[in-house]
This record gives sequence, structure tokens and C-alpha cells, in this order.
Amino acid sequence: MIRREDEVVRYKVPPAKYPEKHEILERPSIKKSGTTAIQCYAPATGQFLAFVNPSTPAAIDRAIDQAQAAQKKWATTTFAQRRAVLRAMLQHVLDNQEEICRIACLDSGKTMVDAELGEIMVTTEKLQWTIKHGERALSPSRRPTNLLMAYKRNTVRYEPLGVVAALVSWNYPFHNFISPVISALFAGNAAVVKVSEQVAWSAAYFANVARGALVACGHDPGLVQTVVCWPQTAGHLTAHPGVGHITFIGSRAVCRKVAAGAAGPLTPLVAELGGKDASVVLDSVRDGELGRVVNTLMRGTFQASGQNCIGIERIIAGPRVYDRLVAMLEPKVRALRLGPEGDVGGMISDANFGRLEGLVGDAILNGARMLVGGKRYAHPDYPNGHYFSPTLVADVTTAMEISKEECFGPIMVLMRAESGRAQDILALVNAPNFGLGGSVFGAPSDPVLKEVVKGMRAGMVAVNDFAAYAAVHMPFGGVGGSGYGRFYGEEGLRGLCNIKSVCEDRMSWLGIRTSIPPPIRYPVADQERSWRFAKGVVEVGYATTVKGKVDGLVRMMKNM
Repeated sequence: MIRREDEVVRYKVPPAKYPEKHEILERPSIKKSGTTAIQCYAPATGQFLAFVNPSTPAAIDRAIDQAQAAQKKWATTTFAQRRAVLRAMLQHVLDNQEEICRIACLDSGKTMVDAELGEIMVTTEKLQWTIKHGERALSPSRRPTNLLMAYKRNTVRYEPLGVVAALVSWNYPFHNFISPVISALFAGNAAVVKVSEQVAWSAAYFANVARGALVACGHDPGLVQTVVCWPQTAGHLTAHPGVGHITFIGSRAVCRKVAAGAAGPLTPLVAELGGKDASVVLDSVRDGELGRVVNTLMRGTFQASGQNCIGIERIIAGPRVYDRLVAMLEPKVRALRLGPEGDVGGMISDANFGRLEGLVGDAILNGARMLVGGKRYAHPDYPNGHYFSPTLVADVTTAMEISKEECFGPIMVLMRAESGRAQDILALVNAPNFGLGGSVFGAPSDPVLKEVVKGMRAGMVAVNDFAAYAAVHMPFGGVGGSGYGRFYGEEGLRGLCNIKSVCEDRMSWLGIRTSIPPPIRYPVADQERSWRFAKGVVEVGYATTVKGKVDGLVRMMKNM
């Protein structure tokens, strides 16, 4: 029998605004001379999509005001009401997967398969997890008391912050938008999401997915606000006193500006700043397992054209397995096809192509072997699209820049460990100033596997898998140069709350409550006598032996 609470409300949203005519831009760019509007285009083909007017500081103020007004009522909703909104949203995403994927692909350049995995699957997981486990994470939790405070009841409550903001990257335009909205709404907050100007076209449609669920369930769509602006205007949002929390996904350089803005009103900030994630292949991997590992490494490296914050940036292999790994990977990388219908889609822009070619070139000059690719690619069918050849660079060392700097492109980097010992492997793993995610492949019984997992400086590690922690909604975030704080999981939900400690009387109806004893009431008549009394109180509460507690009680009685 289906409970009324579990009934799903279906809804429709306005369709995305596709261009009326098919126009390929000669030189695709989000900036166009003669206008301050954002020129939106499809990076895989160069097709013009639309002009989007950027938000002004006044528009940001209005968005926050509308969110604040809507949040006052939303804060009083029950978890059941919030679940109903997320349940409607989940059903809508499931019903409209193809359209959501096509819009994300058009705006970001990725393939449909990459969109299904990176936009739909992770979003449906987050919705399902929050529906099933969110209330438990945010329900008041009882905390222990002590001997002196035995008459007290201690509770931690998780209360809404108000309006929370998210400034998110372009690589997953749907998921990066909807994910902070899901958490914000379930925690009782309103959300203002600043999307990247690189994917401004799709933002309106994705915002309507969230707003549509609210409207369908009888709530104010003003709870979800979208900001699209140029970088110089974003500081107005990050420094706004009406924002209670900021989630940032992007680069370290931009994060410093976001943090500087948030420092004014002292707004808490969670920052996810990418990584140089290592995937370790130990010598203990069995021959029969190596094929599975290779397929996983391919997906982990080239998904979304390598534009993946937890993508595999380095493959570190034990000396015995290294050559076999290179031999198995080379033909697979060489066989990759580029294009919307191929294996690897377009990149968001060509702005980093020179940097990527420079990293590969520097590695070759310093002794690395470039086995495949290494340069930008002129697609015969999409000459105005942004493509970089799938690349395989072997024999990379820690002295090369490509081992230190995040590529964020379709580049597979292989490094040979000096030995199969954990200390030699970890010397490579932990060399860059990043610490987001990582993975380790090896025999479960191999003690080196456990040592590497423990020693890897990262916020997340997948064992004999790639990025599995994201598929089960575990806390997401890194250490060091990869940022601080966590979203996803219980930690992410609670981070969007005012964590309020409430200490109250357990038996007030009996008149049992705190009363200041005479020796320590103001004015203090005798400091020495009062101090001895206070010392006795401490001994009663914290002495480690029964005798010590009895001595403390005697001391209290003598100095009353």
C-alpha cells in the first residue's frame, strides 16, 4: 500500500529556448564586441545558442530579497513536505532524462553517455539519498551529559541558515546547479546559484526543473534564484550580508577572490578546487583483473573530455605492472573518436589548448614519451568546435609540470613507481599540492593496498574502483590545495544549518535546576574559602577515583 506521503506529483516545465536558425559562429567566444551580453554557443560545434543578459548588482539584490521572503515560510515546512518536493523532482528527472542530457550536452560539449553518467546518475542518487536519509541527518540528536550536569538534557538541533549561495563550475551544468539546490531546500533554506557564464544558456531551463517541483507541491518558486554574471560582478554576491553560506566549485585563483568577498560579512565557505587525482595500480593486480582496471582508467580519465574535478589526472603503476599497462592502454587511447557522436566530446573552450600543449611539450623535452595525441584537433565535421586530441604520455616524473598541474583535459599521464613499496608509491601520489580524490587497485589481501589508502593525502579514496564515493553520496571535498569543507552526505546537509546546542533541565517540574551555591555567589565574601569550595566541585565531577570524588564532596561541605 502506497502511503499518501509517498505519492509523486508530476509536472512540466517550459521547454528550453533553442535558436530559431542554425548559425555557426566563425570564432566562438562568450564575449562579443559591441555588447555586454553573454554569447552562448555549443562548444562541440560552434553553433550560436543565444545572448543572455548578465545579472547586475541590483538584480542580485532582488534575487536575494525574493529568496529571503520565500524562505521565511519554507523554514516552517516539515521534512515530509520537503521530501514531496524532492520526490517530484526525482520523477521529473527520470521522466525527462533525454532532454536534460541533450541540453547539458549542447551547452557543455559533452557526449550523451557522459551526460547520463555525470548529470543524471549522480543527481538521481543525491535526490534518492536525501529523500531516504536526509531527515535522519537533520533530526535533533541527543548528546551525553556528565555527573555534575546529570539533571540536564542536551540536544543538537539543525536549523536553516536562511539564504545560501553556490558558485558552481561549468563542467556539469545540470548537476552542479541542482545539487546545491537539493541540499539547501531540504535543510530549510533558499538557494541562489551563480552559474558559470560558459553555460549560461541552459541555466534557465535547469532552474525551472527545481522551481517546477516547488510550484507543483504548492510552494514559492522564489526559493530558487539564478545569477548569471561576469566575474567582476560576482563579488557582489560573495560579499552580500544576506547570504548565510557559500559553496564554491572552481579554481584556486577564483576561490581566493570568493574568500576575500566572504571575509567581509564573515560568511562560511566550502571550497572544492579540483585536484591532481592519482589512480594507483599495484603490482598485486592479477592478470585477469588488469583488463577491468584498464577500462576503468579509460573512463576515469576521458569522461567529459577530462574536464572532471575527480577525474584521473595521473596513473601511478608498480614497476612490474607498468609496461603491461602502457601496452594495453595505448591502442585504446588511439582508438578514441572525437565528436558529439563519438567517445570524447568537445571541451568548453579553446582557451587552455596552448597550456595543455605546453605541458605535454615540457614533459617530452624532459624525457617523457608521448604515445598518442598531444595537440588540439581540427574536427573535419565540426571545424569550429573545441577539440583536443586524446593524449597518452608515459614515463612522466615528478620534475615535470604535467605531474603537478591539473590538466582538466583528455590527457592520460603514466608514472612508474621506483618500487612496489608503499613509501615509494606515496612519494609520487602526494607530490602535488592537491588532495581531492584518488583510487587504488590491487589484491584485497595486499598489505601495500591498505598502506596506500591510509597514506594517500586526499578527501576521498575509491578502492578497486573509480569515484565510487560519489555514486553513494559520501562527503565530497578535499584537503590542501583542493579546498576545504564538504558537501554531499550528512556532513554536507548539516553544513548548511545553524548547528544549535540546546541544554535544558531534565526534571524542571520537580524544581531541579541550577542554583548558584552561596560560597560562589557575588559578592564573594571569602575568595580562599570560595576557591576551596569550587575545587571540591571539580573533584566531585572529574576525579578519576571514588576516593577523589569523596574527598571533593568533603571539601565542598567544609567550605559551604
